[in-house]
Amino acid sequence: MPSLLILYFAERYDAEVLRRTLNEVFPESPLIGCSSCQAVRTVSLDEVPVALAAIYDEQGAYGVAGGSHTEGDVRMWLRQAMAACDRPGELPQMVLLHTTPGGEEALLAELDEELGGAVPVIGGSAADDHLQGHWRLFWQRQTLTEGSVLAVFYPNCELVFQFHAGYRPTEHSAIATRVEGREIIALDQRPAAEVYGEWVGNTLPEGPVLHETTFFPLARLTGNVYGMPCFKLSHPESVTARRGLRLFTDVSEGERLVLMQGSESGVLERSLLAARIEPEYGMPEKLHPIGALIIFCAGYRYALASRIDEIIGHYNQRLEGVPYLIPFTFGEQGRMPQGELVHGNLMISSVIFCRGA
Repeated sequence: MPSLLILYFAERYDAEVLRRTLNEVFPESPLIGCSSCQAVRTVSLDEVPVALAAIYDEQGAYGVAGGSHTEGDVRMWLRQAMAACDRPGELPQMVLLHTTPGGEEALLAELDEELGGAVPVIGGSAADDHLQGHWRLFWQRQTLTEGSVLAVFYPNCELVFQFHAGYRPTEHSAIATRVEGREIIALDQRPAAEVYGEWVGNTLPEGPVLHETTFFPLARLTGNVYGMPCFKLSHPESVTARRGLRLFTDVSEGERLVLMQGSESGVLERSLLAARIEPEYGMPEKLHPIGALIIFCAGYRYALASRIDEIIGHYNQRLEGVPYLIPFTFGEQGRMPQGELVHGNLMISSVIFCRGA
């Protein structure tokens, strides 16, 4: 019996049918599922619409819980997941979190407070093919069009985490002087889309602008590590009728936003760091990968469409051909180098499961 099932799927597949089928075949296994933008990638060089990972770990423990945000909260689901695998009150080695787009920052703040800021969290926001709200989540008890699901991990192996983005700051920045929800209405008291357009040298039309902004996200400075600035990214997804910019993350009035710049080669190079194994995490022995989960931004997928196969080839080499899954999400979660748990865009959040020599 699998200790945990993790499923990613394209929106054209019925999430409820997938959930019921897996429950029938594996009634004793905890299950977590999340929709991916258009496809899923694996160790194969071909895209697949559905991919399932089965973890077999007799000496480990895994629990899953979730629900609609109108029915509960992430603290409750965390406790339920811990209790489900007979580890109540014991901090897990990792939490995998998937949520529908919107309000991720508040969820992460609650989760981090419950965990005491000490537990790695990776994850991504459920996605669909055309940003029309057709994303889905599920766990063994229910399918959700809105809400969150999480899995707690107490594995009998070592875990290595990475959280990366491939952009550098430009000289352009401004204060968000008017914000409503995830829409920046004004930067330095001027229409946000006009300011942004001047920065990038392109007048953006009203409507979706995901492709036009992929290599020019906005960012907020989160701190410095070894003298290097660390940023969390926000991807502009549309221009509103009042010339505001709608993002995939929350922004607060008074925050300084920096224009970032990337390139296909730079983003590709940074994406490969998701498969890097660092033995310095208090584990001096040589580590060998046995599997991986790589949460990959859907915006990256579009930007690097012609080079995805190249990335998969590098991952296969770096991970020594072990199984892994790559879903494409509408926002990524992970810990910044200085420890802050954040929700960002155009990022890659990964965990590599390893054995010592």
